[in-house]
Amino acid sequence: MGTFKPKPQHALYLLPALALYLVFFIGPFAQTMGFSLTKWDGINESAFIGFSNYLEMFKEPVFQQSLVRVLKWALIQAASQIGIALFVANLLRANVRGAVFFRSVFFIPVVISSAAICLMFVVMYDNDIGLVNTALRLLGLGRFTHIWLGEQSTAFYAAIVVPIWQGLGMYIVILVSGLQGLPEEVYESSMLDGANAWQRFWRITLPMLWPIVQVCIILTVSGAFKNFDYIYILTAGGPGSSTHVLATYMYDKAFVGLRFGYGSAVAVVIFALGMLFTMGFKLLTTREE
Repeated sequence: MGTFKPKPQHALYLLPALALYLVFFIGPFAQTMGFSLTKWDGINESAFIGFSNYLEMFKEPVFQQSLVRVLKWALIQAASQIGIALFVANLLRANVRGAVFFRSVFFIPVVISSAAICLMFVVMYDNDIGLVNTALRLLGLGRFTHIWLGEQSTAFYAAIVVPIWQGLGMYIVILVSGLQGLPEEVYESSMLDGANAWQRFWRITLPMLWPIVQVCIILTVSGAFKNFDYIYILTAGGPGSSTHVLATYMYDKAFVGLRFGYGSAVAVVIFALGMLFTMGFKLLTTREE
């Protein structure tokens, strides 16, 4: 079989995709970058103010808190979501009875809209009729009940639970698929050598599955950086500003405060965070390999 040799005219086939990419990504991003350097209310003429929006933004306490909060969100979500998914995927890896059924059950929340999931959790967190507080009272743990989404000490962590639960099934399916592609001969040899389950996971499964785990980490963290809908629906950034993340802070400044230049600057920071993490993580893991 002959080797395919690309020719210059083959690049023409890339033009439709490249045109879409330029129109729907590069163009809007460049426009957002331009807006971030202006003072604009979305109605009147914009005025160029250079990097004033960025200087103001990094001095703003609510922005600083939102930035710390979104980094904390990314860390908690990545560690818990991928950790739980790895554990469950290992259980479902074997061809045990009901494995396909449980994979489907775990995946169901992924295909439900985040708005519906959030409304379900709003009811579950309700102080009087919510499942969480009702279960605590029935177990004799009434002292641990809270107004979960209405108290500053609990609202942020209660909100994190929702995307972790909803997105868990996607990572379980990805990791199960990766685990099923691992050679059984390696596990059989390790068992003959006396390796226990933990040693097999740590020294065989995780190293061989690491490229897939890397992709899951990048997807989880980048999703956390741009998270908007969960916080907006569950708490709208409250109580006070205790649950604001960068995306809701951007929305509040741009669409509520009509400061589109300032909001665009926040959007650029969100994009930069995702890019820096992805490039840094890939560079770090490539060096380790």
